[in-house]
Amino acid sequence: MKKFCLSLMLVLCSVMCFSACSSSKLYTLASKNIAEVRHNLYVGETENIKVSLISGTREKDYVINGYCTEPVEFGVLTFTLKNDVVMPEVVNYVLTVGTTRYDGVLEKNPYDGTYVCDVKKIIDTTDVVSAKIIAGEFVDSVQISNVASGWNVNHENALKLACSELKKELNTLIENDEFCGECYIKILNDTELKENHYFWYVNFVSRHGKTFAVIIDPISNEIMAKKTI
Repeated sequence: MKKFCLSLMLVLCSVMCFSACSSSKLYTLASKNIAEVRHNLYVGETENIKVSLISGTREKDYVINGYCTEPVEFGVLTFTLKNDVVMPEVVNYVLTVGTTRYDGVLEKNPYDGTYVCDVKKIIDTTDVVSAKIIAGEFVDSVQISNVASGWNVNHENALKLACSELKKELNTLIENDEFCGECYIKILNDTELKENHYFWYVNFVSRHGKTFAVIIDPISNEIMAKKTI
């Protein structure tokens, strides 16, 4: 009886060790196949505009197909107009990060009417960040703050949690010690889950069309939702 109990304990220990190593290995493989990762999100608003700045890295040839290509830095600045304003053909922006200035022309998003640009840079700083929109006589500016600065879970932790939660599903993407898919780590604001709260959305796309994803609370570490398509 003692021998049986000892053998059972050894088997359970080996299974636990295998599980821990499996999650760690999945994280290592997935981290080499990140198609997009958003490091942080800056937001701010006035009575006339809402502004957001998302920055991180994403693949140069951005195609959701399960294959990860060369990463490049990005910093997407988005202006949303709260009121009806007649905008000129050319709309400019100025982004100030500490003592560094970025400026240029915004493009209008045909789907939602926002004005956007990519400063092609990761913005990750404790310096003051402000954004200004210049559209003829309409000029407005706002200081924007990093909503991710006080989170308990950063993008790396979010990926680790996702790999642990989706361990069974992600193991089906491993072929010959290769991760046959790509990973997207995004920040989203899902009002259906919680009002005025942001979440990590970690999405894995296989080369065969399968999708696995989790939504993670960045404060409590809780898995808020999980889906497989």
